[in-house]
Amino acid sequence: MTLKKNKILLGAAILLCLAVTIFAAGCVNTQEQEPVTITVFAAASLTDALTEIGDDFENEYPYITVDYNFAGSSTLKTQILEGADVDMYISASNKQFTPVVDAGLISEKKTLLYNKLAIAVPTANPANITNLGDMARSGVGLVIGDSAVPFGEYTRTIVASYDADHAGYSDAFYKNVLTETDAVTKIKFYLTNGDADASIVYKSAVVGDDLNEITLIEIPDQYNVIAEYPYGILSDCDKVDTVKLFESYLTGTEGSTVLKSYGFDPATA
Repeated sequence: MTLKKNKILLGAAILLCLAVTIFAAGCVNTQEQEPVTITVFAAASLTDALTEIGDDFENEYPYITVDYNFAGSSTLKTQILEGADVDMYISASNKQFTPVVDAGLISEKKTLLYNKLAIAVPTANPANITNLGDMARSGVGLVIGDSAVPFGEYTRTIVASYDADHAGYSDAFYKNVLTETDAVTKIKFYLTNGDADASIVYKSAVVGDDLNEITLIEIPDQYNVIAEYPYGILSDCDKVDTVKLFESYLTGTEGSTVLKSYGFDPATA
C-alpha cells in the first residue's frame, strides 16, 4: 500500500509541476511581448470608425498601438510618395491609391469597403432641398469637396451625370458653390453654422448623433457613385506580422461590424 501511495503521490507531483510549467510559460510569453506601434494612413471619412476599431483592437492586444494619420486621400498620397513612415495606407479612391502602387511602394491592392454618397442638409432645411435639382436653384448656398479629394471628385461625377439628363444643371450648380473643402469631416461645420444650405457627402459621414443636426437625402442610383476604398501594406514595412494581425481584425467580424454601424459596406461582408 505504501509503494502504491508513493507512486500516486509522485504522479500527482509530476502533473502539478507540468501544469505550473505550462502556466508559467504562458505568463512569460505574455510578459515578453515587446510594445510595437503600427502607423496607418487613412482617409478622413474613416476617422470615427477606425478610431473605434483601433481602440477595440488595442484592448485585445495591449502591446500594440495603432497610430493613425487621418487626412484627405490626396494629402496622404503625397506624404507617402515623399517618404512618410507608414505601414498601411487606406484611400477613399483608386485615383489617390494607384500612384503609390505605381511607385512600387505597395505591391498588393485590396478593397476594404464601399461607400455611397448623399445630399446633406441642416435638419431645419431652410432652402427646402429635396433632390439634386433643388441644389441648382437660385439663392441656394453650397459647400462641396474640392476636386483634389475623392468626395469632391465624386461630387463632380454626380453633377456631370445629372447634367446629361438636365441641360444647364452643372453651370447653375457651380454658381451656387460658396466654398470648397479638403475633407468631408469639415462639411458638418458649414451646414450646422448656417454657412451653407447643402452639400454632397459620403453617407457614412453623417451617422449617430450627427443625424440630430443633419438630414441625408438619397441620390438615385442612376446618378450616384459607389466609392471603393482600396488599401495595402507598404512594401518596406518591417512589422508585417503585426500589421497583418491588425488587417485580420479590421476585415474580420469585429471590424466589419463597426464599419457597418458607421454606414459603410465592408467588402468582406
